[in-house]
Amino acid sequence: MDESTGTTQGPVIGRRILLCLDRHPSSEVAVPHAVYLAKTFGGSITLLHVLRSPRRSAGPPANDALAWELSRQEALSYLQKIGAELTQALGQPVALRLEQGRPAERIVDVARELGADITVLGSGAGGVILGSTAQQVLADSRSTILVAHSSTARPVAVKPRRILVPLDGSVRAESVLPAATRIAQANGATLLLAHIVQEPVATAVLDAAEAMELARQLATWLQAGARIYLDQLRQRLAQDGAAVEVIVARHVNDRKSLIDIAQNQHADLIVLSAHGAACDSAQSFGGVTDYLVGHTKLPVLVVQDLPEAASQHLEEVDTTMRPPSSLRASYASGIA
Repeated sequence: MDESTGTTQGPVIGRRILLCLDRHPSSEVAVPHAVYLAKTFGGSITLLHVLRSPRRSAGPPANDALAWELSRQEALSYLQKIGAELTQALGQPVALRLEQGRPAERIVDVARELGADITVLGSGAGGVILGSTAQQVLADSRSTILVAHSSTARPVAVKPRRILVPLDGSVRAESVLPAATRIAQANGATLLLAHIVQEPVATAVLDAAEAMELARQLATWLQAGARIYLDQLRQRLAQDGAAVEVIVARHVNDRKSLIDIAQNQHADLIVLSAHGAACDSAQSFGGVTDYLVGHTKLPVLVVQDLPEAASQHLEEVDTTMRPPSSLRASYASGIA
């Protein structure tokens, strides 16, 4: 608990960063993201590549062993090359890990072994929004993840300028604010705090004119409340010198609305909590988070609000109750 503010800090991230590369150029788009995260949070980077287990060929075993050793040496040379670049960019050594097995499984296992605060990976090759390895890591991981979508070759540097932070009014969603604020301040970026109010739609259940009018009145009331809520957050964050804009929108599809806002507001990073007000602890990520990661081409930093140990027991907890106070965001400028 922060005695000066009466709040506790959000999830601590950025001290140990696991950067995962598959040697495809598209995955290297993740490299500069890992660099600015390490610089922002004063963290270290471990560079990971997973060699898929060799498939036995019809040739002699000696040929299989030779081919495997050649692949291993090529992968090691690749890691050393990227590692040297990272060491120069960070001014500190970078650890290298060359693993064997199924990529998604090894990524999750190594992240757990290292106690990685952030796992950084590219979205996938071939123009797909989210490749199979990234999908599996997202499904199985209980850590904070940055997915760097790769539509172009790796940029020389990345410096986010406009950071979209979707908020649903819950303290789970708010728990990303310390991390998002620190990234914004370190890079001279503006935070875009966004809330979407569901626009009522006439259905067989909601078809009477009086009912629709009440639903629209409720949406208008929620819209006004959201504006007050975000303005209060903006004022508190501004006390720490953060540049903040607030966005309240009404839309029949809140998820698509966030995608549209990101595009229209020229956001270059989305930061959001793994879960919101409706938290299903059995899932690594909630529905809105899952949709955004799978449908945007922007890099997405998903801050895990459920520690792995806690998530194994929360299935027995009534998740409709107010989230624990440890998830409440802290707005202090010095974030550990």
